[in-house]
Amino acid sequence: MLALVLACSLIAVSCGNDDDDAGAADPPAAAPAADEPMDEPAGDEPMDEPAADEPMDEPMDEPAADQPMDEPAADEPMDEPMEEPAPGVDLTGADLVVWGWASSEAEDVQLTALVDQFNADTGADASFEPQPEFDTSLQAALVAGDPPDLFYVDSSRLPDLVASGALAPVPDGVLSDPDDIYPALREIFTIDGTWYCPPKDFSTLGLVYDPTAFAEAGVDVPTTWEELAAAAEALTTDDRVGLSFGAEYARAGAFLFQAGTNILTPDGTAVAIDSDGARAALGFLADLFAAGHAATPQAIDTGWGGEAFGSGNAAMTIEGNWIVGYLNNSFPDREWAVAELPSGPAGPGTFAFTVCYGVAASADDPERSWAFADYLTNAAGAAAWTSGFQVMPARASVRDGWVADNPELGAFIAGAAYASPFQFPTGVGDIQGVFNDNFQQLISGDVTVDELIEEVVEAGEDLL
Repeated sequence: MLALVLACSLIAVSCGNDDDDAGAADPPAAAPAADEPMDEPAGDEPMDEPAADEPMDEPMDEPAADQPMDEPAADEPMDEPMEEPAPGVDLTGADLVVWGWASSEAEDVQLTALVDQFNADTGADASFEPQPEFDTSLQAALVAGDPPDLFYVDSSRLPDLVASGALAPVPDGVLSDPDDIYPALREIFTIDGTWYCPPKDFSTLGLVYDPTAFAEAGVDVPTTWEELAAAAEALTTDDRVGLSFGAEYARAGAFLFQAGTNILTPDGTAVAIDSDGARAALGFLADLFAAGHAATPQAIDTGWGGEAFGSGNAAMTIEGNWIVGYLNNSFPDREWAVAELPSGPAGPGTFAFTVCYGVAASADDPERSWAFADYLTNAAGAAAWTSGFQVMPARASVRDGWVADNPELGAFIAGAAYASPFQFPTGVGDIQGVFNDNFQQLISGDVTVDELIEEVVEAGEDLL
């Protein structure tokens, strides 16, 4: 019976989600990083604990508690041993495996190098095994009672996995200096006061723009909605649109936050989109698209915001720090800069996308699994992990070193001070698809703001 319940629950999760990381739809020309939803999410990267309109608990501008370790080359073990796993856990010869999804070659190389260093430091025999069909593979392994020792858990998946009883909570004392992890990121992976897994990294949304185009148009980097609309108009030409981003909650939702609202209430128990703030945000975006100063990537013959910007078909896009590696690889000559998203009438707002390392409730050797998780997520592991590509460390003590190495990405980490998690409560993820369908019709002029709100409210109340 337990296996049947778990199977049904996980099948519902897999079928009900359509966002990204763990089984994304419509991948762009080069896949974004593992902790960010693609332009066609599928109920995936959403959330509930805390609600998506609840700002992060603590800004990320505290000085680092210590310097991160010297960064190892991405394809070789580090020269110096990293922080040792929890004392008393013998990892000699331990046959361990971590499952995840392959977002990019850089990520695969970096995690493999970190796992190799874990083996060198502990005598374990661990490996990283990316799964082409992650959700399906994990579902089958959990139902069969044969889960991997560690596995990626996207923040949007957490409520469903917890509801099915598939995840083990974090035991006291197994993770090094848990207070060093940003409280807001810990909260994302906490449900009903129970913390389930340590985050491996995170990303936020920012405004990526062409500084040369700005200079030629004589406009400054926008800091408000009004300035964004003016800049988009000034930057729009016969062969370039001012702004392009995916017609989806994972981008448009940031404007709801900036208007002081969201689809659901902070506790996730009621629909909140029927509000003056939502009408202001959706009306602003509808007007921007109707004027021809904004367009979806598909409308300008590109696959996602990164390609729209990289190809020069858009002067601005709204994307996360995963765009940097894509631009460097696919459009190395493209000039770019990044700023925080412009503030709305209620202030700034953006998304936080994050993934943690989970341990199954049915794990064969949970002590070794948690020791493995600790090695990958402690301060040294976080520094090594985030040194090879542009995801951000989840620990405050690593922040300053990361910013020093990536000064051009400061706007992304600044957004973490007010970012909202991408998550919906169990069983309510489908509301994202209803929003996406209606938002696409809104910006094409086929529905009104009030009609969109009516559809989302009806769907949300049914799901709740």
